[in-house]
Amino acid sequence: MTTRSPIPGITWWERTRIRTIPAVMLVAVLLPIAACGGDPDAARPDSATSTTRLLDAAATVDPTTADGVAVVALREIYTWNPATEQPGESLQRARKWLGPSMIRMLDGSTGATDTPKPSLQWADWAKAKAHVEAFAFASGEKAPASADPAVAQYKIGIEQTVVYPNGRSEALPPGTVIATVVQTPQGWRLDAFR
Repeated sequence: MTTRSPIPGITWWERTRIRTIPAVMLVAVLLPIAACGGDPDAARPDSATSTTRLLDAAATVDPTTADGVAVVALREIYTWNPATEQPGESLQRARKWLGPSMIRMLDGSTGATDTPKPSLQWADWAKAKAHVEAFAFASGEKAPASADPAVAQYKIGIEQTVVYPNGRSEALPPGTVIATVVQTPQGWRLDAFR
């Protein structure tokens, strides 16, 4: 068995460095080449569009299903027209999607205490003739099964965008509500949300 004798005058550190430097240089050259395969701007969105907004292009919601009626009703409830409506009037627009508890609350309510709380900017939006568009979607998370098959709950995501007449828009912070829907003779209806 023969052992290789080190080259005289070269230290261990120099031998290691001689082997390491080419490897580091190779990685430094190959890494950017591998990363150049795609468009560098593709990973950076042009605007602050959320992932859920991309669902806008998805199939339309079926308002005959339990989660579909929750989405349709909440989209209507969270769509506001400050220039032509008072806070809470959106519930009247959504009336055909509401269940018995919501209808009783709506008919018995003298104020907007149980309605979604509009922004403090309502008057500013009205003055600017802006409207607030809502986008609602069912999260897909299943709530625990109810003992009553005529009652179901869904987690509904809501995104709102203020749209001004000049085309400018601004996204409001997204929110989530738990929607309770009930089976009625007219089909599924939104009966509560929190």
